[in-house]
Amino acid sequence: MSEVLHTELTATEPEAVTLLFETLGVRFSFGPSGTGFSYRESRAGDEHLTVARLSLGGDFSTWGDTSIFGVVDVQGSRYDWQTAQETGTVGSPVLFRPHHPALVVAGALRSTNIYLTAHLLQEVADTVYGTEDIPVAFDSSHPASAALGRYWSSLARLAADTVDSGAFEAPLVRAELTRHLAVAMLECFPLTGDRELRSLSMAAQTRRYRIAQQFFDDHAHEPITVEDAARAANTTTRALAQAFRANHPLGLTPDQYLRRARLAGAHADLVAADPTAGDTVAAIAARWGFAQPGRFARHYRAAYGAPPSRTLRR
Repeated sequence: MSEVLHTELTATEPEAVTLLFETLGVRFSFGPSGTGFSYRESRAGDEHLTVARLSLGGDFSTWGDTSIFGVVDVQGSRYDWQTAQETGTVGSPVLFRPHHPALVVAGALRSTNIYLTAHLLQEVADTVYGTEDIPVAFDSSHPASAALGRYWSSLARLAADTVDSGAFEAPLVRAELTRHLAVAMLECFPLTGDRELRSLSMAAQTRRYRIAQQFFDDHAHEPITVEDAARAANTTTRALAQAFRANHPLGLTPDQYLRRARLAGAHADLVAADPTAGDTVAAIAARWGFAQPGRFARHYRAAYGAPPSRTLRR
């Protein structure tokens, strides 16, 4: 993942705000309705996810289109929005979608905006639902229910808190937050298509993942392969890879999960080994399927923060 970019802006000129939005792919123009317009934004993001906190003063209108997906969660007295098909007001999050130009008329407000690229959202939808080559499209900018709207608002607060805490800088934290927000966007707002079929697909992937995960944990010491795990889960290796991407917290592939399971077994053997009795790193590595001691050492150091030889000598 790329590094996090931070942006802080305070402006009273609407043109500056328009330019800032364009850097995200949000092509909206701002027009103050009177005096006293002000804008302050704090933004953090990478190539996939952007979390922005906005504070606007004065009455204003804004209109335009976007090339990314964004959900705006507003706290204010007035926030009236309109697309060609829908209207809405303050009180629940609103989804702004590509190819759906929108007009907003609002007063002083604060908001938390979550932006996800269309490519990222498509990739997550393909993985979670197993619906490849079907473009992501939503039927509405309104949440699918009031409860899901509240759930999204809680996630937006979590994202903002993650930025404030500094944890957002950690790639693993950011990757997990990105996936969580992407799945939530797909579930909280009404996707075009059959929701029941998507739910069945998600349940099937979760079942496959759990069966394969347990199979790897139980048989890592045996000469098993990913294909064996796929057969145990009654699926294909490709479908199993999708299930792992959709369900593992770090998005590990089946191969990576099996390697980690075998690293854990090798670690346990190294802790229990006795070098004075002839136990060696190479022998233990080979026992757990690592034919090249140098590569095993690199994987081991990455997982446990020390070379395997140090564990053996303890």
